[in-house]
Amino acid sequence: MLYKADLYKIAKARLKNDDDVFDVIQETMIIAYKTLKNLKEPLCFKVWLIKILVSKSNDVYKKKNKRNVISLEEIENFCENVSLDIDSIETKLDFNFICKHLKYEERIIIALFYMERFTDKEIGEILKLKENTIKTKRTRAIQEIKKMLEKGEKRYG
Repeated sequence: MLYKADLYKIAKARLKNDDDVFDVIQETMIIAYKTLKNLKEPLCFKVWLIKILVSKSNDVYKKKNKRNVISLEEIENFCENVSLDIDSIETKLDFNFICKHLKYEERIIIALFYMERFTDKEIGEILKLKENTIKTKRTRAIQEIKKMLEKGEKRYG
């Protein structure tokens, strides 16, 4: 499957265990297959697919977690499997560091922007937020990470 790794990383950012992640990916693919005829712009296939995945991941998360809390174990398990390999200083932070210091929404925005190379507009479509909101949240997350580094916070990785 062409997008398997991308879908895995995004679902894993939200869900605790691999069984749930793979179930959500499978459900996403089934829904995508059944509704493919409704896709108006074939060039937007990946964005459309990730929208379905995020929605399904959130549904599973809500069913399994009555409270809106992400456990440290969930973050650590996710961070063990993902690393970031991008050139600029702003994005050389490893994903483990990002996972341990950002909220879910900030993590997903950072992952979609830097790892998947989506634009702010595309991320907004995926997360059902305005483009400017995405840009603001991404900028604040980067500022927060820089602030932590300036204070000498220990990097995880």
